[in-house]
Amino acid sequence: MPTSLKERLFRDASVFPALVALLASGSPAVFRWRDQQLNPQGETFPAVVVQQISNPNTYGVAGRLPTSTVRVQFSVYGSGNNSQNADAVVTALTAFLDQWSGGSGISGLPQYSNLIVADRDFGIAKTEPLTYLRIVDAQLFFDDSI
Repeated sequence: MPTSLKERLFRDASVFPALVALLASGSPAVFRWRDQQLNPQGETFPAVVVQQISNPNTYGVAGRLPTSTVRVQFSVYGSGNNSQNADAVVTALTAFLDQWSGGSGISGLPQYSNLIVADRDFGIAKTEPLTYLRIVDAQLFFDDSI
């Protein structure tokens, strides 16, 4: 049975050393990479929330192809005296996406690269200390048949 894009992202991000160093804590270690929303019981920062924004189908002469370019939004939350911990996660996330081929199962093909198409910086008011937020939008090549 094929594995969803978000499952593949979590599986591979949770063993990527730079992300583990920033997002894993506790005993046993909890990797703060969330689907759709932060932990409703309270969250430790930094943390990442992953949302699929769009996944338009790709078509050929024979019909729908299993490949597509999925738009994914990574909301990176951080806190403290400045945005350094959120920025560090974005740097690690960028390094992860630069080398990640888990969406296609094909490694080393530059035409299937993942593209960061937007990177926005926010601060969430009314939080003490201030919650920093970086929104990273990426286009990821994905094959839903694997």
